[in-house]
Amino acid sequence: MLRADADTRKEWIRARRSKRKQAKQARVRRQGFRYFLLLAFLAAGACAFSMLPWSLRSADSDIVVRGNKVVSAEQVKNALASTIGVPLYRLDPKQLEHQVGTLKAVRFAFVRRYVLPRPKLVVEVLEEYPFASFAQDADSPITHVISQSGRMIPVAEFPSMGKPSLTIYGSANNLRLSAQQVSQWGSWIGYINDLTGQQVASVDMRTPQDVKVRAGDLCLKLGMPDQGLTRRLGRLSSVLASVGTLKGKLEYVDLGLDNNIPLKVAKRVEGQHAETASEAPPARL
Repeated sequence: MLRADADTRKEWIRARRSKRKQAKQARVRRQGFRYFLLLAFLAAGACAFSMLPWSLRSADSDIVVRGNKVVSAEQVKNALASTIGVPLYRLDPKQLEHQVGTLKAVRFAFVRRYVLPRPKLVVEVLEEYPFASFAQDADSPITHVISQSGRMIPVAEFPSMGKPSLTIYGSANNLRLSAQQVSQWGSWIGYINDLTGQQVASVDMRTPQDVKVRAGDLCLKLGMPDQGLTRRLGRLSSVLASVGTLKGKLEYVDLGLDNNIPLKVAKRVEGQHAETASEAPPARL
């Protein structure tokens, strides 16, 4: 009796061990099958990734330029011509942004890659907006455009926009304006426009200590464009009545002094080429 019970228990233990072994083998087979499927999917994905057309085929259709008003889309696409035929995953957006940023009319660029519905690049640009035209002097052609950030940009970089009507004269090698200075000059020019009722056409900065402004038929000598210029411009309204009576004779209004405003008058003598200049009584404040 006892022997029979022992044999039965041994048989039960062997059966249980066999079931555990079979269950373990089944788990190993399932795990192996999962790994096989995963590797198969990875291989298929890699094959599809390498064989599908992930590269740009044409700059005209696969490069989209947005936000541009000054720089042309063709300029941006030419800067990215090296991306044609290169798989998208090999393109570095930061490097592409740097390439677009080499265009002087572009201040910042943002490049995004898209695969669907077709491979393409989308380029968002933030541009340098023109503030004034630049020339060496009144007899020289306009060669550059001064942007609102103060950068000197060749006229060729602004093919799709007309040159600003305001012209600044100076030396291309020495004239350096910051964004703050451009903003300040914009305020001064707007102030002169409001006071005189005429649009400022040019600012002569060839002599930094003696800047001249031309607004219609009126010439203003501003002197040094320092912190006191706004106050000196405010005194212009006190001599505008006198300026009106000297129309055609006035050479310039001198706003460079602190105590008075001399009016320089040129007297023309008929039959003579020479001019004799006299100074009208200064307006004292």
